[in-house]
Amino acid sequence: MLRLRRELSDLAGYWALPLLVALLPYRAGIALARLVARTFPLYDAAAQAGLVEVRAVCGGDGQRWLADFRFAQLIDRADLFWALTRRRRFLHSLMDASPEVDRGPLLVVSMHFGQGLWLLSWLRDRGMPARFLSVRFDATTFASTAHHLYARLRMATVRRLSGVPPIYTGGAKREIAATLREGGVAYGLIDVPAAGAVAPANAVLFGAPVHWPTGLVDSARAEGADLLLLTAYCERNGRRRVEADRVAAVDVQTIAANFERRIRAQPGAWHFWHLRPAFAAR
Repeated sequence: MLRLRRELSDLAGYWALPLLVALLPYRAGIALARLVARTFPLYDAAAQAGLVEVRAVCGGDGQRWLADFRFAQLIDRADLFWALTRRRRFLHSLMDASPEVDRGPLLVVSMHFGQGLWLLSWLRDRGMPARFLSVRFDATTFASTAHHLYARLRMATVRRLSGVPPIYTGGAKREIAATLREGGVAYGLIDVPAAGAVAPANAVLFGAPVHWPTGLVDSARAEGADLLLLTAYCERNGRRRVEADRVAAVDVQTIAANFERRIRAQPGAWHFWHLRPAFAAR
């Protein structure tokens, strides 16, 4: 019975609702997503656990944060179906970008924030097709078949939007180095909790010592490549705000401080509030 409930919940959260939002005219889809996010307890486990962390760090209106978080999650899932059903020109017309990014060997560093799927197509249009770094999906790590199938379709769409094959963990450092050496672009998400024992602190996030992986920074430094700190999020009117800061290879603390500023500006857009305790470091 629990498995069936999970399947039905994920079928609605990953497929039915996002697909309905994406198939409506764009503005109507955004309006529906806002209404649903205010009305229904979508993605409730992550939302309620995240609310505890947000209140500890930021305070503010909990109900407003819940609506913003659920809206961000629903739009992130709907982006897959928009990418499958709309022309790239339409998707890019919605993106309000910070200054243009120069080409060259580049390591894009992002986080689980807002909606980043279309950024792969956005980079490709600027002559910088980016190889996305991902784990290999194993069906046994997913709580439902619906979520597993969604993840597989999303990765296939990542490859289509970027125009280049992704990089998978297990030999990733070698592939990243080769990509940068050839003048290409690699793309990874840095806000990943360390597995196993508590790791030593290498940054401060929201006033607490944390550990964020250093592999991306190490790879950029080794190859003399710049970093592009890149995120996007969907505003309430459906426009996409892209923020891109190109910097020389820096330490993880500099990245954490940059991303903390973005999270504080749009707290509902960070997907991993509920994982904040897992970043704690000694």
